[in-house]
Amino acid sequence: MHVDTIRYDFASIEASRMDIAQAASRLNTALSDLKAYLAPMVSTWEGEAADAYQAQQQKWDRAQEELNQVLDRIGVIVGQGNDAMNDTNRRAAASWM
Repeated sequence: MHVDTIRYDFASIEASRMDIAQAASRLNTALSDLKAYLAPMVSTWEGEAADAYQAQQQKWDRAQEELNQVLDRIGVIVGQGNDAMNDTNRRAAASWM
């Protein structure tokens, strides 16, 4: 008889959730630093070049916000799943006592 086993490493799953949040934070910092680095040059642009850059920057900003929302949601789901399985594990253990 073959028995499938599900095993969870709650600490590793929590560490993964935190890694997702830290990766998002590092990405946001890098993008913010890049914007700050480019700001002096961008401020000198006029006319069509300035308009085109600002339109593209708005697209990048929206994409960054969407990515932040996705990463945040993934982190929440990973955390909720970990908590739910941890609770299930505790209840199963308690049922034997």
